[in-house]
Amino acid sequence: MASEENFMRAPAPTPKRTVYTEAMEIFHRAADLIGLDKRVRLELEEPDYEHIFYVTAKLKDRLVPLAPEQAKDFASLSVTQVRNPEGLERLADGKIILNGRALLGSDVNISRGHLRLPDGNVYQLVPGESQRFKAYRVQHNQARGPYKGGIRYHREVSLDLFKALAAEMTWKTAISEVPFGGGKGGIQIDPRSYGREELENITLRFMYKLKSLIGPNIDIPAPDVGTNGDIMALMYRQYSDGERERHNMRGIVTGKDVRIGGSEGRAAATGQGVAFCIEDYYAEKGETLKGKTFILQGFGNVGSHGAAILQKMGARLLAVNDADGTIYNGDGIDVPALIAHVSDPKNLRKSVLGFPGAQKIEKKDFWEVQADMCIPAALGGEITADVAERLKVKLIAEGANGPTTPEADRVLQKRGIDMIPDIIANAGGVTVSYYEWIQNKRMERWSEAEVNQRLEHAMKRNYRIIRDISRNQARRSDTHDSRPFCIGKEVDPRCAAMILALKRIEAHYLLEGFSQ
Repeated sequence: MASEENFMRAPAPTPKRTVYTEAMEIFHRAADLIGLDKRVRLELEEPDYEHIFYVTAKLKDRLVPLAPEQAKDFASLSVTQVRNPEGLERLADGKIILNGRALLGSDVNISRGHLRLPDGNVYQLVPGESQRFKAYRVQHNQARGPYKGGIRYHREVSLDLFKALAAEMTWKTAISEVPFGGGKGGIQIDPRSYGREELENITLRFMYKLKSLIGPNIDIPAPDVGTNGDIMALMYRQYSDGERERHNMRGIVTGKDVRIGGSEGRAAATGQGVAFCIEDYYAEKGETLKGKTFILQGFGNVGSHGAAILQKMGARLLAVNDADGTIYNGDGIDVPALIAHVSDPKNLRKSVLGFPGAQKIEKKDFWEVQADMCIPAALGGEITADVAERLKVKLIAEGANGPTTPEADRVLQKRGIDMIPDIIANAGGVTVSYYEWIQNKRMERWSEAEVNQRLEHAMKRNYRIIRDISRNQARRSDTHDSRPFCIGKEVDPRCAAMILALKRIEAHYLLEGFSQ
């Protein structure tokens, strides 16, 4: 019989391995090594706030293509001659949005809710309905300043993922020495399956719900996977609409178009930061990027800008993998031509697939392309232990957030493959976001040269401190001082980066104390 003491007590929960607990393994390892203050550790183990809410929006009418077998039932259906083809917005999934009065004035031939377009395909007309989307904002820590972090629109997001990404922003802002904390959020949605006006309505509704939680001195969103400067512009408009001092609110989001208060160099900043770290990695060895080769996973904002910058530095891109396919050219891929291919309005999926300047290969073969460097710049968890065993590179520079699993880290260390961890490699974005925020605050405008000069100094200074911590090489140079951060023993680069972050965050708590 259960004792009176244990009666009605819930059983102890079994520890569950999640994206967040996996991401926090490096935090606990570094915290143990530096003897992080226990109370500070508790403050950082979990986010300050976790917000989950829902966004509703009215969708537009759609034309949904029928499979060839189904289309046979409408063999006699004549073609609808569309007078306003601009009213038809084609999506990556093959569906077509009817914008405005797309079919007004057209010779419409409908049979049982179906019509045939000039492309020969039969489509079912599906009336637009209201839809609900799950939305998130996680605010991890604000000991060093306002929460800061991107807005992600992706079908595979969750609270657990956003907790991990928000925590990473806390570490990243500390490493970058910008006075922000960490946050992250977004919507569970595949943006490629929705039209421009639909995404606008969803974004405006999202910001309407988010407004009470954020502010230019509270929490500052930025673009992430599935969002861009256009989305940031919509968020700024919704946040500031009707406010008397609207111009003082431009710092509510960063990553804006330069024409509305964005910073020069911000669009390329994350890729630029990756390139600066790689350049410094080779410079220490007395080498340049001329003649170096690399493979790249992901060709979005980070990957495309990073590849273009590295090519200008003399490196050669051999293979690219994205969500829809993989391409390879042993003689080198022309990056500007690939960017033009991906940006082509006819390329609805914005994929590298079909690029005429390279051949198609399988994703499993991508990881075995021999090169000097691998730059994962897509989603998290892509480099698994199995992938790490097959890689034929000397250096990994993480452009994405959390692309390497802890198991893969151990394999890479065993194989002697060098690593530039994400919390320094891709910190260029948040660093230039800080520059944009400052410019908005001061009503200033900096040149791209000034932005990149500041960014290069910040990236290389902090990367050098991380290298010194890793080697236990405490020193002071003209560019950096690693003496307060080395711990008396050598550690791997990822742990070194976390040690730098935790020591900078801990100082705020120990010097400022705790509010009661």
